Amino acid sequence: MIKKLLLVVLCGLLIYGIYTAVQNGIVLGSLEIPSYHALVEGNATVDEKIEELEKLNSSTYPDNERRLQSVKSEFSKRKKEYDDLALTASAEEIAEANKKEQYMLDFLWMKIGTYANSNNVKIKIEPETNTPVLDFDVSGQYISIVNFIYDLENDAELAFRVNNIVMQGGSSDSVTKATFFVTGVNIITTAETD
Repeated sequence: MIKKLLLVVLCGLLIYGIYTAVQNGIVLGSLEIPSYHALVEGNATVDEKIEELEKLNSSTYPDNERRLQSVKSEFSKRKKEYDDLALTASAEEIAEANKKEQYMLDFLWMKIGTYANSNNVKIKIEPETNTPVLDFDVSGQYISIVNFIYDLENDAELAFRVNNIVMQGGSSDSVTKATFFVTGVNIITTAETD
């Protein structure tokens, strides 16, 4: 009789232990078994991430890839036009094209700031001392940075020649950083024009 009673008590403790483990999980040293609710929440999070990834793969990535191909196509077209022009240009035309441009500081801030805002990138610009060079530090999404650089190079009023583009991943998956410089930029402040 005592054996049966002891067996019933042990079975009851075992059932209670299993129920508690399912409800609260178990932590034994470095071994952790999550509770049922934690597993359900984790599964919901994984399902949400999978759905987000499928959306990125099905729509966002192809859209950005199409835009990038469009930018590359436009770049190739412009490069061919430039190469054709360079082959047929006279010495005077080449000298005119190579002269250093002068820009009002306010004009540069307005133009560059407009392109930065429209492409949703953050910029830091530093002119090099005593040289007509602007150093750019840009951060944002990869395609936004590509579009920003494209806008700068294709603005007829700026006539920027972007050099030495270096792109690297940033602090998160969605942030990319880029550095580059533009030569031939003489900045005139409003005080110098008076």
